[in-house]
Amino acid sequence: MSEPAAASILVIDDEAPLREIIARALQRAGFQALTAENGGEGLTIVASQHVDLVVCDIALPDISGLELVSALRVRAGRPTLPVILITGSGGHDSVLRGLAAGADDFLQKPVRLEELVARVRTHLRAQDEWIRVAAAELEVRSRIVQALGALRAASDPEEMAETVVREIADRSSADFVSVLQVTPDGTLQELATFTPAEGVRRGARLLPPETARQLLQRASSGPWVEDLRRRVTGPGSPSFERADLSMYASAPIHAGSELVGLLSIGISARGGNPAPQLQARLLAGASDYSNVLSAVAGRAIADRRDLATERLRLGRILDAGAHHIVFQPIVSLATGEHAGYEALTRFADDERPDRRFAEAWAASLGPDFELAAVKRAVEASASLPADAFVSLNVSPRLITEHADRLARSLGRAGDRVILELTENVPIDDYAAIREQLAALNIRGIAVDDAGAGYAGLRHMLELRPAYAKLDMSLVRGIDTDAVRQAMAAGLQYFALRTGCQLIGEGVESEAEAAMLRRLGVELAQGFLFGRPAAVDAA
Repeated sequence: MSEPAAASILVIDDEAPLREIIARALQRAGFQALTAENGGEGLTIVASQHVDLVVCDIALPDISGLELVSALRVRAGRPTLPVILITGSGGHDSVLRGLAAGADDFLQKPVRLEELVARVRTHLRAQDEWIRVAAAELEVRSRIVQALGALRAASDPEEMAETVVREIADRSSADFVSVLQVTPDGTLQELATFTPAEGVRRGARLLPPETARQLLQRASSGPWVEDLRRRVTGPGSPSFERADLSMYASAPIHAGSELVGLLSIGISARGGNPAPQLQARLLAGASDYSNVLSAVAGRAIADRRDLATERLRLGRILDAGAHHIVFQPIVSLATGEHAGYEALTRFADDERPDRRFAEAWAASLGPDFELAAVKRAVEASASLPADAFVSLNVSPRLITEHADRLARSLGRAGDRVILELTENVPIDDYAAIREQLAALNIRGIAVDDAGAGYAGLRHMLELRPAYAKLDMSLVRGIDTDAVRQAMAAGLQYFALRTGCQLIGEGVESEAEAAMLRRLGVELAQGFLFGRPAAVDAA
């Protein structure tokens, strides 16, 4: 970076005497002076040599001084090169047109050489200060990019967004930083925001739909910057409005090619820095940070959006009550009478219940779905014979994590209820589930899929259930298969020793029922005894 006294000044004027007088005055002041007699020659010198400032006559024979400024700003790759125009008329129109073209200053003929030298020094000092500020800004931006690049993707996008916002706010001079995600319904929601008044805050605020639509439309074309001193628009969030910004830049966050969010950075009024330079700094910073954020958190934000979409879909199913209860009888093999009924949930869209409940748990709606089914089953079971038990399918997680809610859903019907554990997986903490079961006013528990795997046998050993269901894979064809008969006989012996009753599940033939009866199995259910039906047909 050149010191003002060693700076190279290009003088462009078609009048040779004036051009030489100005060049000598600059040389006497310690500057290096280059000269050109027309605009084309001047542009060639700027492109091929180092030039720190241009002094140019506004009326040139080939291109005007205004056109030369525009060319410097756009084609010559020198958007911040200081330009002082010399005008012969001094009219307001030429001054305004020069400023609009990008000129930094004006001098009127006849030129006072002392004033010219003073203005050159002033603009060089400003340019040097801007270069120093820009270099410092690049260093800060580099440190922030490195810090963001070192972050590990968090499962919670709000946590990641909060970390990103904090890094940018702590390491830069930004007065506003915000990370927003695209919601399932196409609006924008704050994940985390920084303002000087509120600090860093995780957010759940939604932007107004029309504002979100405009921002997403702009984001589809890439990063952008706006000078709010000329417009009264912006991200449109309450946090943004309270920040009282003068300028902001936004850049899209992607997961692959999919737009999943926005990063916005804003500043309040800054004295001494031209608006184009501030805009360039903001736009470059927003672009850099959003690119890193896309890499480290774009997928997590997309997954969060997908999860929200799934929750919205399942929530609508739950709110609509789009399910009903059917009951399948459980009969005494000795008498053929109905000893109890298993309540089964059916969904209006015919989705398999095990899949629907698995979807609900994955979307953190599992307890709500299970409890809604329990409540509806309890209500429907009031019309069943009073001496029959009712078996309700529940997951171990519902018992251990939501026992109070389950107790309220069972109400006074608990003393006829058998809770049937549905998950064919090991339970991590049997002591905890035993404690919760003891506090519930229920008739007992049943273990499903006995004999089908390790989990069912472990449940029987640890929980000592009142009932255990022989898995239908053991029951099917048991009348002709000695191995199945041996397995069932072993489980029946265990049941006798522990006070448990076996229920043969999936019985479809008289021969299967007869063999279960010979083995000592007391209860059975299956199509042979009745298909699942609504309560009035059960």
